[in-house]
Amino acid sequence: MTNSRDLSTLLLLLKLLHKKRRRPCLPEPCCCCPCSCSCPEPPSPDPTPPQPTYTELAVPVPIPDGVPNLPLFVYFDVDNRFTAAQRQRIKDAISGTMLAWATHMDQKWNGGTNNGISRLASCTNTYATQNFQPVWYQGPPVTNGLEATNLAMDQFTQLIRDNGFRLASPAKIDYSIPSPVTSSTIRGETSFTQTRVALSFVINPIQLDRGELTNITFSGSMFHAWLHHAGFQDPKTTSYFISEAPMCVMRSYQIKTPTSPDSGFYQFFD
Repeated sequence: MTNSRDLSTLLLLLKLLHKKRRRPCLPEPCCCCPCSCSCPEPPSPDPTPPQPTYTELAVPVPIPDGVPNLPLFVYFDVDNRFTAAQRQRIKDAISGTMLAWATHMDQKWNGGTNNGISRLASCTNTYATQNFQPVWYQGPPVTNGLEATNLAMDQFTQLIRDNGFRLASPAKIDYSIPSPVTSSTIRGETSFTQTRVALSFVINPIQLDRGELTNITFSGSMFHAWLHHAGFQDPKTTSYFISEAPMCVMRSYQIKTPTSPDSGFYQFFD
């Protein structure tokens, strides 16, 4: 009969041999692992990033002569990631855009004749030679900067009414830092419809923090973005209406000079 000590030794050797023959788990899912060991659980997916929250901003509408049925305010839902100082610069840019619109309408109204030529229209007519019509426009050909300015400012009136009377979808102002960080300032999408256009924008907070940039720079950038919502298209360069009109605003309607090249202005257009 086999000695019990020899039997124990034999059983121990069999266990060691079994362990030696087991293969380790491979880094594949458990269903592909031909061993009895446990495999780690797959990592859980990343949680959904938090959605931005917004606070409404109401901007007073200036009331020009000869333009009836205007709202008291235009409204924007502003991303809460903007600081109070950035929010104020956004408000100032919107106010500056509407001031340019109201000044044009006052000067065009001309005491009731409605045949005046505004400083904005005169300046734009001097320099703009291309892209005079919005994409939705189906009327007689627009052939010069004067006609294009009058048409664009009438469309600004429509944008203001639709926003202020809440006929359009709520306008959102979103926070976005581009790469490179100075490659965008204020972006508005070109609208292919004439009415009920949401006055939404994407704004770069890094640009807003640049102290060397003046309020009129941001007003020109915002004016350009409004022209997109009015249906006008790029390119954003010399001679195109969508660039020349806001450059006139940024120069306070003065003539161009060699010391202030166009590229120094339209770098702020999206």
